[in-house]
Amino acid sequence: MYDELRKRVEELFMDAPKTVKAQELKEELTANLIEKYDDLIKAGKSEEEALKGAMAGVGDFSSLIASLKEQYEPTYEELKRESQRSALFISVAVGLYIFGVALLILLAEVFGADGVVGLVAMLTVDAVATGLLIYNANSRPRYLRKDKPEEEDWSPADRERNNLLRSVKSILWTLIVVVYFLVSFIFSAWAFSWIIFIIGVALEKIVVLVFQLKER
Repeated sequence: MYDELRKRVEELFMDAPKTVKAQELKEELTANLIEKYDDLIKAGKSEEEALKGAMAGVGDFSSLIASLKEQYEPTYEELKRESQRSALFISVAVGLYIFGVALLILLAEVFGADGVVGLVAMLTVDAVATGLLIYNANSRPRYLRKDKPEEEDWSPADRERNNLLRSVKSILWTLIVVVYFLVSFIFSAWAFSWIIFIIGVALEKIVVLVFQLKER
């Protein structure tokens, strides 16, 4: 009968959007119905009676489904695509940093180019890689539910917090780029200094997490 309960719940959520919130509600309802079904069985009800008794308490789900449709929330497919997109940008950027070092060595050792030409070529490749990382960090969609206020309706504290977060992220990436060039030029660490940008991505995540924890 558990399968039958799950089938009934699937039918209730047939028209619901394929969002994380809808999936959580469906799983919660299924667990509650199974618990109620088991209680009725223990009370001496037959399987059919227990099934009907459990489903009788569900009520009308149309209003709940309507409210789920009115919310803007990423689906599993959207989250998966966004994760794959971000991973692609970061992978390409890291590959470009490594390619930049290889290009510097190749131009110097194979083609006999002077150091300036090789350095300019590597910096050009590194600039593209840096641009990809910055673009990826700042272009990821921020999913907001429709039942949350728009930015112009936020309280002064909310606006101040979000403006502060944007400012901190902007300053962070500016400092990362400056540190990258300083370390690379002073220590001639072009073969390894690209790791600074990977650290920068991690630092940005930490900054966002700190702001989120503070908000909670």
